[in-house]
Amino acid sequence: MNHIALFRSVSPLALALLVAAPGCVATADEAQIDPVAGDAPESDGADIDSATAELSASVDPASIASDASSSTLTLVGLSTGFYVPPHVGGDADYNGHGPSVSLQVGLSVFNGNELWAAVSMDALETKSDWTRAAGTAWYRLHVASSPIVDVAGPGEFSHSYTDTDHAHDIFSFAPESLVNKLDYVGDTKGNDAGTKTGVRVYFNPITIVTE
Repeated sequence: MNHIALFRSVSPLALALLVAAPGCVATADEAQIDPVAGDAPESDGADIDSATAELSASVDPASIASDASSSTLTLVGLSTGFYVPPHVGGDADYNGHGPSVSLQVGLSVFNGNELWAAVSMDALETKSDWTRAAGTAWYRLHVASSPIVDVAGPGEFSHSYTDTDHAHDIFSFAPESLVNKLDYVGDTKGNDAGTKTGVRVYFNPITIVTE
């Protein structure tokens, strides 16, 4: 089995509350939860936005195995919404000083049959006053009709770069990577942190194994 977190009954917010620590990028308060997930409670003060309208996926019919004990499905066309992490330091303007951006994406299985992605982004100005936006969003990518027992291929991804302009920054990756493309906004004209700086993640096909 790949290194995919399998949680039979723990919600993404509950997990974030367990693992978040001072200095960590991940913050439970800024999780973005698909509102149709009935067991994902809001934390106090959290901004919960709908990811449903931003997500798209289809199942490749040729990927459904005939094995009586399990089925394999390949999900194509998955993407997240555009995630804008909250402003957590300095003023709100990067003012041409980066930001220096780091990103982590990880897959988890919750409630047995739900495939989720955590997107953690940290965007830090490269000089004083160290404007910073940082946080984590959770997106429900797929709900299977039976329990998910494995996810084939990579379950984690990381990327970093330093922004040098006011344009969108787009990066593409190899088919064997978890991520197909990243569409970032870093620095812009005027205030950025908490309002404009963010990322949208496009996935390569993800194959899941179900009971």
